[in-house]
Amino acid sequence: MYAVKPFIKKKIKEEDRRRKVLAIVGDTQVGLWVVRNLAMNGLTVHSIVKSKYGQPANSRYSSSAWVMESPAYSPGFIDEIKELVKLLDVGSIMPVAEGYHNVLIDVRDQFEPDVHIFSPARDVFDKATDKDYMQGLCQELGVPVAKGMRLDEFMLDKGSLEFPLVFRTRRQNIQGGQAPWKAAYAEDEVQLEKVYDQVRDFADNIIVQEYCPGAEDHVQVMMYKGEPFMVGDYIGEHHMPLAGGVTTQRISCRHQPLIDDAVKLFKAIGYEGLGGVQYHYDPETDKYIFLEINPRFIGGTPTLIMAGFNTSFLLWQSHFEPEKMKKTKYRLGLRSRILGGDANWMIGMIRGDQLPPGQKRLGKVETVLRFLWNCFPWTKDDAFMLRDPKPFMVDFMQMAKKLGAQGHDIIGNPESQDAKH
Repeated sequence: MYAVKPFIKKKIKEEDRRRKVLAIVGDTQVGLWVVRNLAMNGLTVHSIVKSKYGQPANSRYSSSAWVMESPAYSPGFIDEIKELVKLLDVGSIMPVAEGYHNVLIDVRDQFEPDVHIFSPARDVFDKATDKDYMQGLCQELGVPVAKGMRLDEFMLDKGSLEFPLVFRTRRQNIQGGQAPWKAAYAEDEVQLEKVYDQVRDFADNIIVQEYCPGAEDHVQVMMYKGEPFMVGDYIGEHHMPLAGGVTTQRISCRHQPLIDDAVKLFKAIGYEGLGGVQYHYDPETDKYIFLEINPRFIGGTPTLIMAGFNTSFLLWQSHFEPEKMKKTKYRLGLRSRILGGDANWMIGMIRGDQLPPGQKRLGKVETVLRFLWNCFPWTKDDAFMLRDPKPFMVDFMQMAKKLGAQGHDIIGNPESQDAKH
């Protein structure tokens, strides 16, 4: 491990140890807001990032930032974490990504009870991340879900599902067998065979479902002692990749039936802590289907926190000072985006990246105008904060480099799928 933002040791009272957190946050705006939310509520946060260019590494709210030299799934990674725990004298470890949860769950007994791990129990985590299992649970509980099955089973009985179809990795956290995309689509037999060829060797770890139109709706829930303590909801407006990926622009909302079903699912698997449920929601019909559970901070964490849901701080309080947990007002209609990610959305739309079935492609002029429209104050930026400006500058510089590198190809490519626009 090596420090990209060194920690200057100070004399701190021994009883304050529990107020120091080692946050495994990576380089994105999600980790940035996990750090901000903890530090703005009086905690000392030490960040594990992927590079010195990571947004949390450049935040004034990170007391120190570190890059691990060992891969996450290697024994050396845990040894480095132990060294940091000892050096920084932290009372807890808070991972952001599922992969880090998966690793730390297996070695939880090497840290607890002295250092608390903010990760779900192993059996709960495995149920939550198994899309095949969750599909069966939805059917059992009456939660709307698309008809589907494992891809290896479907290829033996292709008449059991109707086109268009959507494909996703069934269990993302096992070693090997992950699809090269978050979601892929097939509208006919030719496209089905093309997708199958990409994942043929691990088709048992791919789930295929009948595609249902709609926007992505995400519900984040703080479960405490078997009940929802607080809930935040938002709709994803832009994504990258366009066919299914991270939400680059989103707006806070409240759809009670989706929230109720999210809580129902969390209760059924015995979930404790912070988790998210993703749906497809059709505003025109008010119908929705379950997509997956994310046992972690979800991609719209900046929107959730800016709207009033103190996700990471409530998670910390749930273990160390539950008697002080407070529900706060959740603001509806708050829109936010990550500038670099939304620039990639704009580029993807212009160059003709694949869209979900039935979704209309915007023309080039309309795409650029929509991007520029959201540069004004009515749309919050996921990174920008007057008290903490450097992460935004880092993201802006990264965006400028990508635009410069890709701009010539976009402008000069006459074979773009949307050239007709």
